[in-house]
Amino acid sequence: MKYVIESTNDFFLKDTAIENLFISEYIVSAPSDYVKVYLFGAMCSQNNMTLETKVMASTLGITEDKVLKAWEYWETMGAIKRLYIGDDGELDFSVQFLKLKNRFYSIGLDSDDDSAGISQGEDNKKAETENVFGNEEVKALIKNIEKIIGTNMTTYGFESIIRLINEKHAAVDMIDYAAQYSNSRKKGDMRYIVRVVENWLEKGIRDKESAVNFVREHDERYFVYSVIMKNLFGYDRPPNQGEKEMMNRWIDDEGYSLERILSACKKTTGIREPNFNYVNKVLEGWRNEQNQKEEKANQDIEITPSILEQYLRFIRGEAQEQAKNRSIRLFRDYPEIKDTERKLQEAYRERIIKGSRGGAATRAEYDRLIEELKTKKQKLLDEAGLESDYLEPEYKCNICSDTCVTEEGVCSCRQLRIAEAKEWMKEKQKQTQDL
Repeated sequence: MKYVIESTNDFFLKDTAIENLFISEYIVSAPSDYVKVYLFGAMCSQNNMTLETKVMASTLGITEDKVLKAWEYWETMGAIKRLYIGDDGELDFSVQFLKLKNRFYSIGLDSDDDSAGISQGEDNKKAETENVFGNEEVKALIKNIEKIIGTNMTTYGFESIIRLINEKHAAVDMIDYAAQYSNSRKKGDMRYIVRVVENWLEKGIRDKESAVNFVREHDERYFVYSVIMKNLFGYDRPPNQGEKEMMNRWIDDEGYSLERILSACKKTTGIREPNFNYVNKVLEGWRNEQNQKEEKANQDIEITPSILEQYLRFIRGEAQEQAKNRSIRLFRDYPEIKDTERKLQEAYRERIIKGSRGGAATRAEYDRLIEELKTKKQKLLDEAGLESDYLEPEYKCNICSDTCVTEEGVCSCRQLRIAEAKEWMKEKQKQTQDL
């Protein structure tokens, strides 16, 4: 006896299977438009339907950019995988819906129950690689970061970007924002940028929008703004541009500590309407009093935030200059290392910039060349008795790269750097007196 289920040819009368894990673990925190994109895409996938982005956007009543952002979001969440296709260099991708139970419980795939995806193994590994190579967003990212760091991308930079995107599933626009954020803090260093991205990922931040919100809530300067506003007005309201500029001048140009500014804010308790101009006059009065006092010869130097930042820029510059000199000496004494490093940088650049235009054979050739050059470089460094990071700057603190700031807050090395800054200032004063 044969048993059958009544079928229908009407596409919209069929059913779409959605995992319970998606409902219980993903829907609550996901933006509503992103959920719509996922569900509509799942329906198309399970019915072997191909749909252009603009058609999906029109159907759901959202923009094409919102659709693309949604797929980027679901990929960072581990729910789908974008597979870049085509050998013509055009940025296009198909969407593979992943089995969420595998991600949560490491259950093996059943080949008969994976019609929405593609085969695992080498195909997936190749697809992950293409998330970087041939991606127009990544090409733009490389150019933006090179502008920020002020030099061509090193092999460390290329490898870090590949690792962040393919292994950590970091969104490209989030990496780009991390680079801009680092530059705004005058820390345009590739290692610092990588640490920022990794820290955000550890905190569950998966897209640019979430990163922007996190920075606004936790950035040190925004925190200072909030404390001053609350002490001056009794409540926390966002400062306007003029108020920001005045607070920045107090901190950056005048070098006032937060405690000093808050003390000035307390002076407004006796006036009817506390305001920034009154606080500014209090601070100026204190400054004039301080300038009128005669400094003792053996008086201890006060290290303001401005002076500390000058010292940190000085030691970072020294470290970078020493790294540059080491590379000059190394490349002079070991021309083969210089040639290998140059070829490796060129290979990375060509692989990322040209992407998939050369076809599968060309991509495989670049991958083989990069691995050969990396192996050769390491062998040459080993033969010379040098560490793999010999060409990188040697900062006093490996945690913060001599910035005294980590994503968790103030670095533990800050007090030591302040003590060094005092000696540095004394030496500068002595040199000035000698002149």
